Amino acid sequence: MKKILLSLVLLSFIIWGCKDDPVTSVNTSTEQHYELPIGNDSSLSHYYGVSFTENSGTVTGSAEIIDPFARHTGTVSGTVNGNSYLLNADFTNDAYDFGFTGTKSGGIIAGQFHFINPVLSPVDTLNVALLSSNTKVLNFGDSAAPNPYLLSTIFTTPNPTGQPVIFVHGMGTSIVEWDSLFASLDAGFKSRHNVYAFQYNWQDSIMINGRILRDSVIAKGLVNPILVAHSMGGLVSRAYIASGGLITKLVTLSTLHKGTELADEIPILRPDMGTPGPNDMKVGGHFITSMLVDPLDLANRNKYYCIAGEMGGHFETTPPYAWVWNEPYYKDVMNGIVCTGWKLLLPFGKNDGLVNVSSSFFDGGGVNLPFPTSQLYVDHMHLVYPAKAPVVFNYINGL
Repeated sequence: MKKILLSLVLLSFIIWGCKDDPVTSVNTSTEQHYELPIGNDSSLSHYYGVSFTENSGTVTGSAEIIDPFARHTGTVSGTVNGNSYLLNADFTNDAYDFGFTGTKSGGIIAGQFHFINPVLSPVDTLNVALLSSNTKVLNFGDSAAPNPYLLSTIFTTPNPTGQPVIFVHGMGTSIVEWDSLFASLDAGFKSRHNVYAFQYNWQDSIMINGRILRDSVIAKGLVNPILVAHSMGGLVSRAYIASGGLITKLVTLSTLHKGTELADEIPILRPDMGTPGPNDMKVGGHFITSMLVDPLDLANRNKYYCIAGEMGGHFETTPPYAWVWNEPYYKDVMNGIVCTGWKLLLPFGKNDGLVNVSSSFFDGGGVNLPFPTSQLYVDHMHLVYPAKAPVVFNYINGL
């Protein structure tokens, strides 16, 4: 039973893939690749990769999708007339089929997307843009495609009054995890700080990722940055510090400072995720235990500010005697199943759906707790979204 529940929990470790920079021109004699994220500032509901070739006005190719349920592949067919495209994608499950009509300009095909059988979406039609990618967006082979390393400049200001801020994403995602937060930062924050995002290969050793962050910071000439990190990104940030990286402050959002019991179970659902990075998150594993006594980590813990989310709810005492979550969005798609499963996994304790509060708070680590009660009632995956975690966003925006 425990294995089943853990497997349900792990469904939220879906790999969203990584955005490639749009290109301004595409060689139409070869396969073209596009990405299509669909969602809003609180979550991505679907993430499509579309690849096709053109031949005498006919378009043929393939489509892939990652959504909160699973990963799927399908076929693409259609026509092209000049810069006008009419595409249809067909999946084994008809609920994923879509149609698209758009006009190409540079590396973007902007137009109208619609679910042919709108079972999984609250809307039938969306105005979207297919963004050109250098390579195939999603990888459905035996292993997930690794992220390329980037220390990307997001905003700069001529005369910053504060330290540079680097955002470090969590496991299974990329710098796009911060897109809605970056879009929400106010002018005051942007006038105080130059802002960067570090993208790492979450499949690789966390210590290697930390060293690459250190080398990237040095190469860019950044001094004593503030690090804001989500989940595994907080461990990468601590590995940066243990490698000699200097900080002004480290803010962690639901980082598994003491590891997570789920790390032992990841390969059950996804064997391709049994890689060094996820293995480093094991409670009692070499990375976690060595960091607990690392002298540079210990010397900087007074600069750590740890934030935890928490799943919360109650049983109704009147009919229908149902369990009610404190935040109704927990019930969206798979969240209810995932969070209910994790809630039953006592004695792991209070948690955000993936990481227990004790680990997120780094209990016994001598760190700072901006919100010590933990009861933000925000799940693990949504702590980075201003719309779902406004208190967390306001704290970051005030740095």
